[in-house]
Amino acid sequence: MTSAPRAVGTAPRLLMASTQHWDSPFQVGSHHIARAFARRGWRVAFLGAPVQPAHLLGAGLDARQRVSAWRRGGTTDPATGIWHHVPFAPLPWGASRGRRGRQWVRLAWALARPGLAATLRAEGFATPELACTDHFLHEGLLRAAVARWTVYRRADDPATMPGAGPDFAARDLDFARRAALTVCPTRSAAAGLAAAGITSPMVLPNGVDLDRFLAAAAPPPEYAADGRPVAIYVGADDHRFDAALLAHVANAVPQLRWVVVGQVGERSAGTLRSAGVDLLGPQPHAALPAYLQHARLGLVPFRLDSAGASLRDVNPLKVLEYAASGLPVVATTGCSFPADLPTPLHLCNTAEGFVSAVRQVLAVPPPQRPDPAALAPFGWDARLAPLFNWLAQRGLPA
Repeated sequence: MTSAPRAVGTAPRLLMASTQHWDSPFQVGSHHIARAFARRGWRVAFLGAPVQPAHLLGAGLDARQRVSAWRRGGTTDPATGIWHHVPFAPLPWGASRGRRGRQWVRLAWALARPGLAATLRAEGFATPELACTDHFLHEGLLRAAVARWTVYRRADDPATMPGAGPDFAARDLDFARRAALTVCPTRSAAAGLAAAGITSPMVLPNGVDLDRFLAAAAPPPEYAADGRPVAIYVGADDHRFDAALLAHVANAVPQLRWVVVGQVGERSAGTLRSAGVDLLGPQPHAALPAYLQHARLGLVPFRLDSAGASLRDVNPLKVLEYAASGLPVVATTGCSFPADLPTPLHLCNTAEGFVSAVRQVLAVPPPQRPDPAALAPFGWDARLAPLFNWLAQRGLPA
């Protein structure tokens, strides 16, 4: 949906802080939520996790992008009008030993706050109506402003993620109690928060950018050299991704071309290349429809063992992007998948079951792309309706 733009002086303001910066190829829910607010006439400031001294020396997979964004001092995205910025933190903080303790993080926040506060003040975001972040470690970025309401978008359980400290569960709940509202993508996550004393957590499942993924896209040039149908995984090579499983399935079904779009570490890359999997690297989110619309099936090859606790409350955004592109999906069990996905969804709990499901997909004609009306309930505007209703009840424009 599109709202008539308000005058800058009267438009409500959202300050969003995310682990990912605005131009990251890894576009998470916070990016899409920011766009949804902008479509409704809000002024939006989007903060990525800060540049730290090590980034200036080139450390980190996206150090060059982050440093470039910081040096620009803030940029307005021409497509959405969203102002985005990567601040600088003289003292690093994060989910790793030595940088995650309460006192350390509070000191790091305090050192980063004056410069960020001045930047936000200059951009008119010193007192936004709403502030939101997707990780409690970034609360300090929100404290550089004085917001009327704070929303915690708890996309994952931080206590189950790599690098989590022994007190992360408690600190996660502390921030949820301080926030005016905590939202999470699954009913099971909301139930767990409610049991821990969080008042009325809101379930907001992930959505899909329908305008982007329903528009027809030309085949990507990388597909031209190989005529085999494409099986594709789009996502991160993180603790949940099972490179060995994907390599096993690729070896078992060589009539498909196996493709990964996303950053892949050296160890996983060796495993996948040995099975003939093509690694296309990170691609801009705007380019994903081309890779998906001209594929044959979408994949979610997550680990079936030690990652279980971190998968339970995951609502994979990529599955909706696969479905909007007309792809059947083959996935491992463990995540919270939509029960009413408009394209076939095959869930597997063994490697051989994954192979069998892929062969089942190939044994039948490709499904028709879903009717846009069937996908409408999965769009971000529909998914976020409860949040905008909550804001309207508090006198904020929705």
